Amino acid sequence: MNRKEKMAIICASVIILLISNVIASNYIVKKEAGPGYVEETKVEEPIVGTKIISVASDSNIYIHDGIAYVKGEDKGRFSLSGYCACTKCGTGTGITASGKPVREEHTIASDWKVLPKGTVIILENAVGKDGQVYDGVYVVEDRGGGVKNNHIDIYRPTHELASLVTHYGRAYGNVFIAEEYKPATNSEIEKNKEE
Repeated sequence: MNRKEKMAIICASVIILLISNVIASNYIVKKEAGPGYVEETKVEEPIVGTKIISVASDSNIYIHDGIAYVKGEDKGRFSLSGYCACTKCGTGTGITASGKPVREEHTIASDWKVLPKGTVIILENAVGKDGQVYDGVYVVEDRGGGVKNNHIDIYRPTHELASLVTHYGRAYGNVFIAEEYKPATNSEIEKNKEE
């Protein structure tokens, strides 16, 4: 491991330690500000569901449901569509095939042969036909008859919003397996400093 890699690990570890200890500090957060445009703003505390960019390194850390994730295996480019809990889109119950209730900015449907139930993904470069940016962390909790191969269906709270994901065509996004980020312990950080 070279010095640059060690420094990146140390910097990322410090950021996670700060987040977990809720120490007030400045973070740069990428905020979606329109189709394909991302605005960077400083906040004192990380906001759940946002992408936190470390100033000290290039590592991207995503916070979702209180858990820190980083990008793992690149699964490639997926086509996107939207669905809601109505009877046109599914059963109309709001309960997914995994038995969990649908949640906005959380639930997606996939082909379980490609992305099995319970898989946590990071979606990037996903802009719907309505200009909405769908980047973030999602969990595979549902499946559907029309969801095959490299295709995911994003849950939206209304049928109108669901139809805007694709609006006369498909949108696309890059899918990565989300890996839970485990910060280095203090002893590991000290050991790296010594080397």
